[in-house]
Formats: sequence, C-alpha cells, structure tokens
Amino acid sequence: MLACAMYAAGIRRRRGKSDVRQRFRDVSYFAGIACVFLALESPVDALADHLFWVHQIQHILLRMIAPMLIALSAPQATLIRGLPRALRDGMLSPFMGSGLLRRLFGFLTNATVATLLFIAALYVWQYPPIHNAAILNDAIHYTMHVTMLVAGLLFFWRVFDMRPPPMGNGYGKRLMMLLLVSLTQVGLGAYLTLKSEVLYPAYDVAGRYFGIKPLTDEIAGGFIVWAPSSMMCLIAALIVIHSWGRQETRADERHPAWSGGNVWHPTTGADLVAQARAKNRTLAIGVAGLVVLMFGMAIFAGVLDHLNAKAPGGLFARSAAVERAVR
Repeated sequence: MLACAMYAAGIRRRRGKSDVRQRFRDVSYFAGIACVFLALESPVDALADHLFWVHQIQHILLRMIAPMLIALSAPQATLIRGLPRALRDGMLSPFMGSGLLRRLFGFLTNATVATLLFIAALYVWQYPPIHNAAILNDAIHYTMHVTMLVAGLLFFWRVFDMRPPPMGNGYGKRLMMLLLVSLTQVGLGAYLTLKSEVLYPAYDVAGRYFGIKPLTDEIAGGFIVWAPSSMMCLIAALIVIHSWGRQETRADERHPAWSGGNVWHPTTGADLVAQARAKNRTLAIGVAGLVVLMFGMAIFAGVLDHLNAKAPGGLFARSAAVERAVR
C-alpha cells in the first residue's frame, strides 16, 4: 500500500502530460505490485504451503513476473517524486549519496553478481533440507520470499536498464544473462520432473491438499520450473531485442550513413529496415529455434521418463514402492 501511495503521489506531481510510454510504465508498476499481492496475500499463499506445484507458481510471481513488471516501469524517478519534500531532501539525498551504499549497490547490480544471486535464489531454496525447513518454519519461509523478490528486482533491473550502453549493460550481455538463467531453470526443472523419489515430505507434514500423490505433486512443480519459468526468460529476451533495435534505430537517425567515396548520405528509416532485414531474419530464426528446442527437450524428457519407468532397471526406473505410490 505504501509503495502504491508513493507512486500515485509521484504521478500527481509529474510535470507535463504523460505519453503512451509513460502510461504503460505506470500500468506495469501497479501490475507488478499486484503480482506481489497475489503471491503473498491471496489464496495462492495458503495453497502454496500444502502443494508443491502451487508453491512454484508463487515463486514465479515473486522471482520473475513481479520484478519484470516493476523493472520495466523504471519507477525510480516517480517514487522519489512521490516522497514528501522534507523526507526527500533531509533523509533520502544523504542516504543515496553515501559512497558505501553506492559501492554496495554497484556490486549487487554487477551483471555477473546479479545473475548468480538470481540463480542461487532458486537453487538454494529448492535444496530439499532447506525447502522442507522453510515449509515448516514461518521465519525461514518469509526469508525465502524476501530474498527471491530482491534477487529478482536486482536481476531484472540490470536486464531492463533504460540506459543504453555504455552506461547500461550491452544488450548482448543482457541476453546472455537471460540464457544462463533459462538453462539453469531447465536443468533444475528437468531433474524435478524426472526424479523417481519424493524430495519434499514437509508438504505431507503440513497436509497435502486434494489427496494429490506426493510424487505427482512434485513432478507437476518440476514442470512449472522447467517450462513456464523458461518462457518468462524468453519473453524478457524478446523485450531486450526490441529495445536493442530501437536503440540502434535512434543511433542511425542521429548519424548519417557512410556510403563510401568520402561522402556522407542521410539514410531513411525505410533504408535502415531494408539493410537490417537479413540480420533480423537470422535473429528471428534463432529465437524461434530456441523455443522449439526448449519444447522439444520437454517432450523428449517426458517420453524418456515414460520408457525408462516401464523398463526394468532403466536409467530412471522407479522403485517398486514408488511405483505402487504412483498407481
């Protein structure tokens, strides 16, 4: 409520008329806050304590969707504008001007550090002993949610940084960050989907809802980590590619094209589109190929698991006790 009130006050104090882009940012900010509310203050939170697959949906909201929307809104200026002047000048300015704070923030938002923190926020909390402890202890559970949200905000702030290079990260580096995260999520999701034993008995202690079998619950949760989470990375990559194209277009409009012969000739937007058509086609094929590859991996893994579960002594064969539980 405080975050929404500050932003609303900043909108009221904003000078000039808001354009379409700024209105999109406003909607994106409030949608991001709504996702945090949905994850923590709706039936999703109550169900997440009793169903592993719902818990993974909650994590997607906190780690990915909410931070993506908030980062896309670039809310810093509006939030600062929404603070009372006394608080802004008397406390915020000295605080933000602290050299120690600036160095700490610079370290945490380094591309490598932010990516590692984002991956760790998933892997550490999915480690069975830690995850089981979080389900049965509220303090640990709250810490899980806070660290996931903070790691997501740091990561996507770097990915969607409105500043073009060199002030912000290069767009190629941003795509590499998303690719690394996507691969780590595919790896963990595949493991959780293909495993043949129950890793999180804490949900049985809390009481697993609707009579769903433990292994079925965890396989469904693993697939959510595998596919929907990776699709969020793909959506973010498309946004980065779009921003990259816009930045290049602005740069080309500022600088006339070199045609050779020591003569500069202005280049129209249509000319730029024609020149970039081959490059864009290659990029589009690459993105489409990544989508096909990810879905192909999911289908192949499902078929492999099915065949190995039936084959005695197969690589992923289930034990007799687990097979009876699945039936």
